[in-house]
Amino acid sequence: MRLRLTLHRTSLRARLISSYLVILGAGGIITSAVGSWIVSTTIMRQARLSVDDALATARALYDQQLATLKQAVQLTAAGRTIQEGLAAADRPALLGRLRGLRADSGFDFVGLTDARGRVVLRAIHEQSRGQDISGLAPVRAALQDRAAAATEILTAQQLEDEHPALRERAHLPLIPTPRAKPRPQVEETSGMALLAAAPVHGRRGEILGVLYGGVLLNRNYALVDRVWELLFKGDRFSGQDVGSVTIFQNDIRIATTVKTEAGQRAVGTRISAEVHDAVLGQGQVWRDRAFVVRDWYISGYEPIRNHENQVVGILYAGRLEKAFTSVRDRVILSFLGLATLGFICIIALTYYIIRAITRPIGQMVEATQRIAAGQFDQPVEAGAHGEVALLAESFNTMLKSLRQMKADLEEWGRTLEAKVRQRSEELVALHGRVAQSERLASLGLLAAGVAHEINNPLGGILSLTALALEDMPPEDPNREDLQEVVQQAQRCRDIVRGLLEFSRQARVSMELADLNRILEETLALVSRQAQFFNVQVIKQLDPQLPPVMADKSEFQQVFINVLVNAAQAMEERGTITIVTRGLPEEGSVEVRISDTGHGIPPEKVQRIFDPFFTTKESGHGTGLGLSIAYGIVRRHQGSISVESQVGRGTTFIISLPAAEASAEIPS
Repeated sequence: MRLRLTLHRTSLRARLISSYLVILGAGGIITSAVGSWIVSTTIMRQARLSVDDALATARALYDQQLATLKQAVQLTAAGRTIQEGLAAADRPALLGRLRGLRADSGFDFVGLTDARGRVVLRAIHEQSRGQDISGLAPVRAALQDRAAAATEILTAQQLEDEHPALRERAHLPLIPTPRAKPRPQVEETSGMALLAAAPVHGRRGEILGVLYGGVLLNRNYALVDRVWELLFKGDRFSGQDVGSVTIFQNDIRIATTVKTEAGQRAVGTRISAEVHDAVLGQGQVWRDRAFVVRDWYISGYEPIRNHENQVVGILYAGRLEKAFTSVRDRVILSFLGLATLGFICIIALTYYIIRAITRPIGQMVEATQRIAAGQFDQPVEAGAHGEVALLAESFNTMLKSLRQMKADLEEWGRTLEAKVRQRSEELVALHGRVAQSERLASLGLLAAGVAHEINNPLGGILSLTALALEDMPPEDPNREDLQEVVQQAQRCRDIVRGLLEFSRQARVSMELADLNRILEETLALVSRQAQFFNVQVIKQLDPQLPPVMADKSEFQQVFINVLVNAAQAMEERGTITIVTRGLPEEGSVEVRISDTGHGIPPEKVQRIFDPFFTTKESGHGTGLGLSIAYGIVRRHQGSISVESQVGRGTTFIISLPAAEASAEIPS
């Protein structure tokens, strides 16, 4: 017995520990995953914010240099030396001023044009003149009396005209770059320059010419190095610079701090295809991780536009991704290490706690075995305190409940026979009502057959009487009697025709139907019955009522059931109000049939559509009419509901989807 208790106690302990470990492990995994995600997201978000700041700084310095060049050109063009020298064609004076401007402001080239945009003098290549440069947007703006500065693409010939050395500096052989967009060219000969121009005015305010100057960005590392030193200097990871700044001409690096594997500046390399499509193709700012020459960077790319707002280049700033992912991985590994250590400590503590809890439970095993053998009258006695005492009390409570349940079962056994007998009687009654319904259905078929047989003699009577009336003189005293015969025969014919149409239920035929017309035909059929002689019918039919998809014969049956039910509820004396209306906002059609009868008690309203449920006395109905009507409406994807007040009357509300808003309804 001691061995068995030990096995059970060990099994319980193992189950408790394993269950706790599953819960703890699941919580630990979820917590670790969420924590790792938060750490990773936070670090990478900081990296992206850092890149955004770097890109904003690069853009500010870039724009500042453009503004500085524009200001230098404007101030020089406004000076008397340029104005008087250009007016007097004083070549030595102009040449000295142009060279001074180039030296003071850091221009790579400076020149002067006449009022038509033709070069009259260059600071460096003074022999080159006469070229028309009015096609350059800043020069064209200056000729229109507006100083301008912008980034422009200069052709190899234009650079050659300014100075042959500039053409050589702009020439770049393209270096194959992973992930770059394929292009047929193998070299780039044009250059991208910061170009500023200002008008030179004469004494009377007329434009004498244009002073222009530019800085060629190809292999000009001053701007990118300035940004790099300001933001990234000294920030290295595994011997590699973390930050990088680049200026692109189209998709080609022309000035960059990015290094190749050989340690050279990566001019001539190109951007990846996805950045090319986003920035150059769509003119968007692109911020994401990108492959830069030989490594992944958290990058920001911003389009550089010329004076006419066309994208001609890209300004880039980025940070080495692995510098941040390394920090992220170290933080996550430290977090997971601490979580694992805590998990091990919790496991050890849990084991000792559960072992202490489960030890006293073995003392209760023998008592539970006696209970399992059916000895409900022997209470459990526990002399200990704490958990064991609480467990013993629970056992005694359980025994009391079991004894009560046993007594209840015996009592239920005694009442079961009475309940079975009651249900049997209800089934017999139900069977009788079903049989009555079948007899009524047979009677309906018989009536339809009789009506069909009567229809032929009625036709003969109408025909012969009509012929007799045609041959009878107007003054004949029997003419009035024959006319009455015709009217009554026609009335019989209409009744028979309505009965025949109502009885044709062999096949459901869905078609566009006008509920107003079906109601009129139904009223014509039932109004001739005796129970409607003292019933007033008020019709409020919407003339613009939308059509519905319905079987006309079935809905005749629905309206007949509701109208007959209303007449019986009023004891064949009162008012029936029929209202139809369209509900365009709901895409449906509504029919309301109200009576002034005695109403339905609230506790019976919920059962009004149950089969064989009726509020009438025995012999006045089977309780199937409203149930059949409910089934027909539901088959047509509609709804039927009832509102009733005792002593005031009842309203049946039938709603169907309008034909243009309804879905396809299966036949």
